[in-house]
Amino acid sequence: MNALLNAMVVLLSGLAAQDFQVELKGPAKIPAGTPVQIAIPAGINVKSKTCLLSGAGTTNVLGQVVEKFSADLTAKENQKYLVVVMPALSIPDNGATLAGTWLASDAKNSSFNFSFEDINSELSQVTFEGKTVLQFVHPVLKDGKEREASYKPFHHLFDNSGALVTKGAGGQFTHHRGIFLGFSKVTYGKNVKVDIWHCKDDTHQAFEKVLLRESGPVLASEKDQIAWNGKNKETFAVEERQLIVYKVPGGQLVEFQSVVRTTGGPVLLDGDPQHAGFHFRASNEVSEKTSKETIYLRPDGEDKPGASRNWPDLKTHINLPWNAMSFVLNDKRYTALYLDNAANPKEARFSERPYGRFGSYFVTEITKENPLKLKYQIWLQDGKIDIESAKLKSQSFNNPVQAIMVAKKQ
Repeated sequence: MNALLNAMVVLLSGLAAQDFQVELKGPAKIPAGTPVQIAIPAGINVKSKTCLLSGAGTTNVLGQVVEKFSADLTAKENQKYLVVVMPALSIPDNGATLAGTWLASDAKNSSFNFSFEDINSELSQVTFEGKTVLQFVHPVLKDGKEREASYKPFHHLFDNSGALVTKGAGGQFTHHRGIFLGFSKVTYGKNVKVDIWHCKDDTHQAFEKVLLRESGPVLASEKDQIAWNGKNKETFAVEERQLIVYKVPGGQLVEFQSVVRTTGGPVLLDGDPQHAGFHFRASNEVSEKTSKETIYLRPDGEDKPGASRNWPDLKTHINLPWNAMSFVLNDKRYTALYLDNAANPKEARFSERPYGRFGSYFVTEITKENPLKLKYQIWLQDGKIDIESAKLKSQSFNNPVQAIMVAKKQ
C-alpha cells in the first residue's frame, strides 16, 4: 500500500491543487485504522472512484467512493459515500480540515485493490495482494448426510498472511461456523416455532442472490439476500446481509451489517446465550488443542487463561460495548475483538467459551414497520490486544467521526 500511495503522490503533481474539502469533528483522539464514511453532496463533481486526502498533520490518505452501504434505512437512495481509513489523529475542539483531490482513473493499480472471486456456485472470496481475506460459504440446501453442511451460510475470516482462523461445518458443535447469525427460538405465523440456529427439520437459511459488490484500495463490500425458511421450507423473513472488509494496518477489520424483514406478520426472535445472536467461532483446533490458553479481555480487565463468563450465570454479563477473545492457533496467538453497536437491540446477553466461540444475543420482535437492523465489527490481530486499544476501537465504532464534504474554497 505504501508503494501505491507514493505512486499516487507523484501523479498528483500534474493535478489540480484540490477538488474539495472534508471538515472533521468528533472524538479528540482517533485510533489508526478508523473507517470514516463521508456523504458526498450533490454539488460535488465526482471525477473518479478514488481520491487522496491530506492535511491536519496526516500523511496522505486514500479514499474510495462507494454506493449506499449503511444499515440505516433512513439514508437517502442513490447516496454515494467517500470512505477513508484514518491514521492516528488528534482533532482539536474547533475541528480539522482535509484537502481532497480526485485521482485520475489510470492511477489505479489492481494489485493494490481488493477483488472478488467466485470459486464455485457455493463459495466466493475477497482477496488483497493475492491473499484471501474473507470467504462467503453459501451452499445450496441438500438432503441426507449432506444437509448438515448446507443448512446456513456463514463467513470465514483469514489473517494478514492469508491463513484461515475460523471454523466451518463439522468439528465440535457443527452449528458454529465462522462469523454467523441465527436464533434457536423463533415464533411466527400462527404460533409456528422453529430453530434457525441449529436449522432443524425444514428450517434453514438460504442464499438467494448478490445485491451489491464494490471493491477498491480501501474496502470490499458485498450485500447478499438470504431467505430465512421455516416449516415446510416457507420463507418467513428475508435478510439483507452486508460484510465490509477494510484495508487497515495491523490486522483485519470486518463490519457485519444486517437488515431482517418479515414476509408477513410479526416474528419473535429468542434463544439463549449459547444458541442465538451474532457470534464468532475460531478454528476447531482451538477446541482440540489450546482451549486452556484462551484468554478473555473485557472492559473490566483481563481474565485468567481458560476462564469464561456467561449470562445468566453472571447476570451482569450484558450490554458489553466490546469483548475480546485471545486464542492460540497453529502455535500463534491471535485476538478477535467483538464490537457491539449501541443501536443494536438490548439487552445484549453475552456468552464465552474457551474453545473459541463467543458473542451475544437479544430478544426482539420484527414487524413490517420495524425490521431488525444490526451492526457489528470484528477486529482480528496477531498477539493479545491491550485494554486501551480495545476501548478506543469501541469508542470509534459507537461515536464515529463527523465528516462533512464541502466544495473547495475559492
